[in-house]
This record gives sequence, structure tokens and C-alpha cells, in this order.
Amino acid sequence: MKKTNAPKDIFVNRNLDHYMVQYQGDIEAEISKVPGYYVTIINDKYAIVSVPKNVEINIDRPYIKSIVYVMPADMLTLQEISPVQATQVDFLQQQLPLNLTGEGVDVAIVDSGIDYLSDEFMNENGETRIQCIWDQSILAEPQEDEIYVSFGAIYRKPSIDQAIKAGTQGKSPYDIVPTRDTIGHGTNMAGIIGAAGKNPMLKGMVPKCDFVAVKLIEDYSYEAQFNIKIPIFNVTSIFAALEFLFEYALTSKKPMVIYLPLGSSLGNHKGNGILEEFIEQIAGTSGILVVSGAGNERDTGGHTSGIITEPNAVTAMELQASPEQKYLWIDVWIDLPNIMTIDIVSPSGESSGVFPIVINEVKTHTFIFEQTSLKINYYFPEENTGDELIRIRFYNLQPGIWILRLHANYILNGVYNAWLPQRGITVGNTKFSASDPYGTLTNPGNSVYVITAAAYNQNNNNVLDYSGMSFRERFIGRVDVAAGGVNALTVAPNNTTAVVNGTSVSAAVVAGACVMLFQWGMVQGNNRNMYSQTVKAYLCRATVKRIGDIYPNARWGYGILNVLQMFESMI
Repeated sequence: MKKTNAPKDIFVNRNLDHYMVQYQGDIEAEISKVPGYYVTIINDKYAIVSVPKNVEINIDRPYIKSIVYVMPADMLTLQEISPVQATQVDFLQQQLPLNLTGEGVDVAIVDSGIDYLSDEFMNENGETRIQCIWDQSILAEPQEDEIYVSFGAIYRKPSIDQAIKAGTQGKSPYDIVPTRDTIGHGTNMAGIIGAAGKNPMLKGMVPKCDFVAVKLIEDYSYEAQFNIKIPIFNVTSIFAALEFLFEYALTSKKPMVIYLPLGSSLGNHKGNGILEEFIEQIAGTSGILVVSGAGNERDTGGHTSGIITEPNAVTAMELQASPEQKYLWIDVWIDLPNIMTIDIVSPSGESSGVFPIVINEVKTHTFIFEQTSLKINYYFPEENTGDELIRIRFYNLQPGIWILRLHANYILNGVYNAWLPQRGITVGNTKFSASDPYGTLTNPGNSVYVITAAAYNQNNNNVLDYSGMSFRERFIGRVDVAAGGVNALTVAPNNTTAVVNGTSVSAAVVAGACVMLFQWGMVQGNNRNMYSQTVKAYLCRATVKRIGDIYPNARWGYGILNVLQMFESMI
């Protein structure tokens, strides 16, 4: 990141919205001339532009010439479902034929932070195994660290050890390192991957790995605007975290597994969005890979799809809106080169009329009886993917059945898909009446450069109804393997324990296996150059396959991860 003149509280200011952009030229000079606009440079291609709330960047004036692409706003959420009572957890305790403990490999946790005071993240002499924490949420002056960050605060191992020592002396460790994991998810997942096992029931996959943690800042502006009750994270904070970790890995010269347990249901789910493109650049480096989960959206009714076969035909999608759902945005994606327009019918039968395609303009409408207002943007084409995107935003949404009617203007194959945001942003029973479980794999898991883990019930080998699935036709390289995702006992803040479920758990298990592969290959010298695709090949060729299933498939990928079998095939 480069230095910026933006105020240090820019990302906690609820009156600002933040957009991820691609730019060419002197974006800083342009932005500096616009009152109330700020820019945070990620690298020489990507930047975060912060603008007053409700401004449509590069649609409302002024037009910023150096911006070549504005990513539609996207929010990611944690890939976890509600914990339930533990039954068995021994699926984490692998007895391997090789002494692979994660030593010499960094595990980057991009999450809610990490409890650095937990005994499970210390070695035998009480020193921390956490090499670095970047807390994006702390208001601090920009730091002249080895890696410059323009917001948040960085804490290195010496400071963390000093804080731990202060804690043992009865002093406040948070006077030295004030970062805390108030949500607990990052600590939970770090425990599954690499808890030291001082409590034998908590021993992680790789108990001697080192950690680098990024505590993501929540998007307080969107949480307030849309009354969202769960933590949500703007894609801008993810970009900043990934760029930081990329620079860290290049500096440390150690292999790094980046664990990213977040997902979004928005996007065209083809793996060619701006975030997936950015990850491809990072994962194209030997010794760096990204692991994520399939998401927990399969059974939420958040995806629908269809085909219009003839020009001028009309098809309808039914949206069931719950009373609790006051704000909602919907993405409708039409495959290239088809062209479609939309009109919307309210529960009382009032039609908005067909919204014509107008580029770089926001169309608005207010329904008389419901007093629901909406905004519609056409991205035609959406610059990064080439497909057509219709983004619909409802305000003061009233309950009932809303009809979204697509009108076919030009048809080749007529394929369309629509997605609601992930559960937690959608509330109550808000869903599509005719939902499609295929295509519920969350982004960035759709990238072929991300190692994506589905979840299954390791107690009975059953499919979990919430684990996301790729498209029925386009599944190769999307979901890679399945791993246990039920009832994992793990570390929680304040030296307590928690039981967690979800694809974030299965992704943590797969991340641990990737750490083992990096140690075996790059640290021990068995394979000095290992890329994402190298690791995928090792993981996928040693899976367990259920009788009756066809592999690979949209749900399981290449089968159930089997760490023992993976390494036995190498000996």
C-alpha cells in the first residue's frame, strides 16, 4: 500500500461507502480534487475509493477518468453456521506416517482476528507462534513497518511476546498489543488448523505452524444502512488483506497458506470476477495458495436460474419477502451474448414497467401502495466478466410475493441466474420460490486458483444440506474436495473452547493438509516449487469416493479428503 492523505477513521466512518476499483494513471491527483472523496492505493492496479454515502461512483458526477473499472459493491460473510453440541472430534486428529507438524510454514488467517493470549498459539517456552497481526479496525497513524499500511495497526512477534509477558506479570497485555478477537471465529479456525495440543482434545492439524493474522474491519456503513445484524466485510478489506499477505510472504521467503473463510453469493459465479482475478495473480507465485470454503448457502433458497428460448419471450422469478426484510439487493446475471430487460410487479399487482437498458445511469421507482422504492443498474456488459448484470436494490421492502419479469431482447442460449445475498443479510424466510441448489458455491470459491472445500458429516459420510454446490455443468476445478464440517471442538478466546460447524471448518481442515504438503515439498525439499494447481493435484488424487457417486461432481469435487492416503501414496 502507498501513503494516503485520507483520515485515519475513514473505514469506520458510517457516512462513507467504499468501492474497489481498477485504475490507470494518476488516480490520487484526480481524487484529491473532489471534496469528500478519498483513495487508498492497494498496488499499481487496484485501489479503494471512498465516497459519500449513496453516491454512485462514476455514475453520479464527477467522472474519474483514471478509473477503468468499478466493482459493484460486494459484502462477504463468515462461512459458519450455528454451533451444536459436540459428539465426536477425532476427525481432526490425524496419525500420519510422516512427521509433518507445519514447521517452517506460515498460515495466514484472514478473519475476525486471533486471541494471541491463548496457550494453544504458543510454543513450549511460552513464546508466541504468531509472527504478525494486522488489525485493520484499530485507529492508528500510518505505520512505517516493513510493509506499509495506511490504516489499522501492525504488531510483530516481539511486541506480542512482550504483551504475553506483561499478562503473566499481572499487567494489561492490551496496553501493548490492543487487538482482540471479539467475534471468536478467527481464533476458532486457527485452533482447528494449528492449536499446539496443550489440551490434547484441541490439537490442530499442524501444531507447529506459524501464524500471520489479519483482523478484517467490518463495513460499519453498510451494516447501519441496511440494518444488518451479523458481521459483514467489504471486498475492499479483503483486497487490502491479500495484498499485505502477498508482500509479507515475499519478504519472509516462507511458504504461506492463506485461509480465507469468507464468501459472497453475489457475482456471476464463473470464477472471473475482480477478486478471483486478484487471487489468481497471488496464487500464481510458488509457495502461496488460498483456501476457502464452499459456503453454507445451498439450502437457503438464494439462487434461481432458467433459460429463455425465444426472443420477446417473458419469464418470471418469484421472490418471497419476509416481514423482517426491509432492505435487499438482488443480482441477475445474463450469460453473454444474451440481452434482457426487467420489470417488477409488487404484491398488490402494481408494475414498475420495463426498465430500458441505459448504461451508467440509475433507474428508480416507488410503488404507490407498498411505498417500496427501488433502484436498478444495468451493467451492459459488466466490464470484468462480459456478461450482463442487472442489480436491483429494494428499500422499505414490504412482505409478500414480488415478481421479477425478464424480457428477452436478444437470445442465443438464453441462460440467466439470479442470487440473493447470503443468509444473515437475507433474513426470515426471504427466498426465491423456485430455487436452484446448483450455483450456490460462494465467491471466491468459484476461482480455479482457490482450493475450495465442501463440507460433509464425517460421523456418517452424509452430504450436508447447507454446503454450497457449483453449477451442474461447470464444476471442474470449482469444489475440489470435501472435508468434515460438523461439531469441531476448538480453541475460543480467553482460553475457552467452542464447538463449530460449517464449511469454514472443512476449509480449515483442508488448509491444514495444504500446510503439510508445503512442509513436505518446499521445507523438506521433496518438491521445491509448489503452486496452487500442484497442491490441488495432490489433494484430489488421494480422495475417498463413495459408491454410487460419479466424480468429480458439483457437490463433492473429487471426493472426501484423506490425508493418510495422500501421504502414503508418496512414500
